[in-house]
Amino acid sequence: MASATKGTLAGETVEGPDQVLDAIGRKYHARMHTADASSDSLSDGVVVPALREAIVEGVLAPGSRLSEVQLAKQLNVSRTPMREAFAQLEREGLVTVVARVGAFVRSVTLRDVAEIYTVRAALECLAVQLCAQNITALGRAQLEDVIEEMRKGVVAEDVTAYVDALDRFYSIVMTLADNRALQATHASLIGPVRRLRRIAMSRGGRMRMSFDQAVKIKDAIAAGDASVQDLMREQLRGACEAATEVLKETVG
Repeated sequence: MASATKGTLAGETVEGPDQVLDAIGRKYHARMHTADASSDSLSDGVVVPALREAIVEGVLAPGSRLSEVQLAKQLNVSRTPMREAFAQLEREGLVTVVARVGAFVRSVTLRDVAEIYTVRAALECLAVQLCAQNITALGRAQLEDVIEEMRKGVVAEDVTAYVDALDRFYSIVMTLADNRALQATHASLIGPVRRLRRIAMSRGGRMRMSFDQAVKIKDAIAAGDASVQDLMREQLRGACEAATEVLKETVG
């Protein structure tokens, strides 16, 4: 079900995919701060984020089957929140659910990457245009705050922290664009490329290049500059190239 891996979570060194998943599950349970949470809150607060992290980090390998029974046991939840989580992760493009067969970690192809980034360019260029047209003092403060988190990740050479902050940057942009249809469509696209992005950011200067361009985008939004669309297009072109290189190495 998972690929071999080793990592450190909350100061705890763990080896093997099952142990890593156990540790991820414990982390999100601890964040819930309650032992009698409802199925809905367990799905949103534990199962979805735990499986999302495990897929992005490669603990659950592309193409692997997700056993509802086994994962429910590992994450210490019932099967009801597992089914709800699979449905949510399918909407995010991370999981494929096949009726009467089961759920599988979605594999990403070169065609997927090309198509996803083409659509992302259309959506995100529109989003930053809307942000620049309607930016407020609160919006500027939110962007400054997330850029500072991204800066810390670059300085510490912490890819995980940087990518988490980058995800938040895009989330803030989508929120400030204030278009629910745009936000929902975007959310369904970014899941499949998250793992490729995380790998790409560890390569030769990619994290610094991404950050420098994000700062330019933030400044253009704050100034209401219409050229922000060109800046976003350039950012996505570099991201697409990096993701494509990672995928070629993975399948090659």
